[in-house]
Amino acid sequence: MFTLSAKTWLTTYFINFYFIWGIFLPFWGIWLTGQGVTTEQVGVLFSVGLVLRFVSSLSILPRVSSGSATLRLIRILAFITLLCFASLFYLKGYMWLASLTLLVNFMMAPMMPLGDIVGSRLVQQIQLDYGRVRLWGSVSFIAGSTVVGWLIVDYGLQAILALIVLTCVVLWVFALARLSPNLVDNIETGESKKTSLLKTLKKPEVILFLLIVGFIQGSHGAYYAFSTIYWDSLGIAGSTIAWLWAISVFAEVLILRFNSKLFGRWSIKQMLLLGLVGGIVRWWVLSITDDVYLLALVQTLHALTFAVTHLAAIRYISQQKPSELVTYQSLYSGIALGLLMALFTYIAGVSYETLQGDLFLLSAALLLPVFVFIKLWKVNS
Repeated sequence: MFTLSAKTWLTTYFINFYFIWGIFLPFWGIWLTGQGVTTEQVGVLFSVGLVLRFVSSLSILPRVSSGSATLRLIRILAFITLLCFASLFYLKGYMWLASLTLLVNFMMAPMMPLGDIVGSRLVQQIQLDYGRVRLWGSVSFIAGSTVVGWLIVDYGLQAILALIVLTCVVLWVFALARLSPNLVDNIETGESKKTSLLKTLKKPEVILFLLIVGFIQGSHGAYYAFSTIYWDSLGIAGSTIAWLWAISVFAEVLILRFNSKLFGRWSIKQMLLLGLVGGIVRWWVLSITDDVYLLALVQTLHALTFAVTHLAAIRYISQQKPSELVTYQSLYSGIALGLLMALFTYIAGVSYETLQGDLFLLSAALLLPVFVFIKLWKVNS
């Protein structure tokens, strides 16, 4: 086993994981249809997969309570994910495709917050600049989507699975490395190694935290599911739509890169308020215009609606006791990024045919109660 600096280990983890995620999310449905799965079946698999991501976040993550356990779980999940994808070279038929697709959703969902858990611990241990490390995940997501798009042209849909498996191998190998310094298992004396999810959820400040970040992040549900479809219905070219998505991620990367300089003196509440206002403005503008230049401008607000909100959440989680990090991260991932995102996406799904572009106005309106949540939330910084 080789050794990497803790910062390098986490950077390579984010790069490899989000490279895979950048292929899996946009292209897995296309790969499945290429294997004979119908679009209706793909829709069912994606819906069930979203539920499984929520279940896995709240069932797997709470099982880790120390740095060493976190790393061990990452390595196990990385290896199982590799086996699942590699098996698809040989196992055919809908039942195998469906079962392994759902298993991959279940296994990969905790891997994202586990990286954030390692980051939160390193923020405490070595004062890691989380944003500067996490930005490489965003860059890698774009790279994964772009590279596989090129490969499909020359090698067909099988390039999707081949590139995922290759990157899974790299992810697992680098995950095996030791960290220097290693994660400290400094659980406070006399405390339980695991803080109960239910006990933590009884705290009013935790409920308000989850509602605040869950509503702001969940409001992206309509955007993720229907913005491309809506823009296409307006006659906006596919290449232009791709650029609109790229602009949003590029803005996110810039915030992650310079977050310490920009928000080092901001309170968590101020950052969340900025993300909230950015969301209301962004979704309102999306609902009223088809002007490409104005859409490109408002897409930069992704830096506020996603990146600033996520950075504020990670800062809040990092302030908790070491024994509570996994619990808070599990709730953030499972409820805010999972359950509430699923709820907002469901609302978008049943409303789009009727509302069309006004769906984004609904997203803006659903954010208004968050002003009350932030007002009521008691947080130290």
